[in-house]
Amino acid sequence: MIRKEIRRIKFTGKNLNDVFALPCVEKIQKCGNRPKLIMDRNMVSNVFNVALVGDELVEYSDGKWEIQYGENDE
Repeated sequence: MIRKEIRRIKFTGKNLNDVFALPCVEKIQKCGNRPKLIMDRNMVSNVFNVALVGDELVEYSDGKWEIQYGENDE
């Protein structure tokens, strides 16, 4: 089965309401002075379930989400 990309959202740190509304996000925590996303392990295909500012969240046709790690500028 080929997975098709449904949507892609970049976590900017300023779009907290948008990413928190996603079904794959369990909670938002502080990491120093920056937010991080804790993802629902049942909905994420990655080994790790933490997304940082600069990462992208990608939803696929099979219902799974993937964290694509980006540049985490300081």
